[in-house]
Parts: sequence; structure tokens; C-alpha cells
Amino acid sequence: GINAEYGVQKITMKVFILLCALFSLSLAQTKPVWPSAASASVFVEGWGERREDRHFFRWFYDETAGKERFEGPTEWNGEFFWTIVIIDTVAKKEWLVVHQQGLVECYTGSDNHSLPHPNFNRAHFVGKAEIDYTVVDHWVERDNEGRDLVQIFDRVDNGEIKRIDISTHVSRRPHAVTFHFHEFDAGTQDAALWTLPAEIQKICNNVQQVEML
Repeated sequence: GINAEYGVQKITMKVFILLCALFSLSLAQTKPVWPSAASASVFVEGWGERREDRHFFRWFYDETAGKERFEGPTEWNGEFFWTIVIIDTVAKKEWLVVHQQGLVECYTGSDNHSLPHPNFNRAHFVGKAEIDYTVVDHWVERDNEGRDLVQIFDRVDNGEIKRIDISTHVSRRPHAVTFHFHEFDAGTQDAALWTLPAEIQKICNNVQQVEML
């Protein structure tokens, strides 16, 4: 009767209002922006052939200077070393410094890398989440088949990137590579980060390609 029809109209109107509110919310969200310079402590899961691979390093980069630096533990032939890598994308050079107890080695050579600058223009807002008790916006980039390629999580209060998940559908063992960002500090980096101490420069060996020997 009339009451049943009126009830259906009320439910339909509520659903419509809810959908409009969700649509307006998605339009109001500001998409993540990758800073042109920053430093962070980065924990990576799945970087390699195996999902169980783990890596941790400090990362510094500055697009204006065209340079970046990595510091962290590296395993090679069953041994652990503390390594420092400095890349100058303008001069196309790379330096690798290896520390183990009293041992110090240094190698330098050519490098053709460019600084990464993720573009999140294709990201779609899907909702909110929480990372380390901090509320974040959750964004997803999908391919033409509707598969999730990249998930981005950035802080609601200041837009700081907290986590990025990248799906590797093309590898032999498809899995996600997850980047966790801690102590993220956006801004111009100290120029001293790009220069090795004089005593290490003296022993630096020129090689064709810089790698763990």
C-alpha cells in the first residue's frame, strides 16, 4: 500500500544520500604527493624473488641536487657488512663504501640511474585505515583489467607517505613488495651527505661497475 511504497522511497533516498556523501568525500581527498627531497628509514618486504626477503636502510634524496644516499646492513656470501651508497645522477657516478669491524673498502664508478619520483595521479581513494595508531588515507592504482597494482597509504593530517604496496604480477612468483616508511622527513637535505670523508676518498678504487665484489 501507500505506507510500503513510502518506506521504499525513504530507503532509496537514504542510499542515494549515502552514495552522494561517499562520492563527495572521494572528490574532497587530496591525492598523495611525493616530495622532491626527503629522508626516511625504510623497511622493505618482498624485494627480490621471494616474498620473505627483508631489507632495511636509511634513505636520503634530493631532486634539486640530483643525488641520493643509502645506508644499511648488507648480506654478502653469508657475511654482514654496513654499506653506504651515494649516487650522483648529474655526474653519473656512484660510490660504494663497505664497513666490517675495522675493515673499510671504497669503490667508485659510472652510474646511469635516475631519481625515483612516483606519480600518484591515477590513484583512487578507497577509504581510511590505520598504521601504527595513525589514521591514513588508502589509495589504489589499478591496471586495465581491474587488478590492484599499487596501494598507497598517506597520513590524513599531513599527507606523509607511510606505506606503499606494489604487486608484481609479472614475476615468476607473483607477490607484493611492501615499503614501510618511518621517520619520514621531507625537505632539502644536508649537502654533506653527498661527500665521503677525505680519508675514505683516498682509498676509493675506480671500477667499471660498482657492486659488492
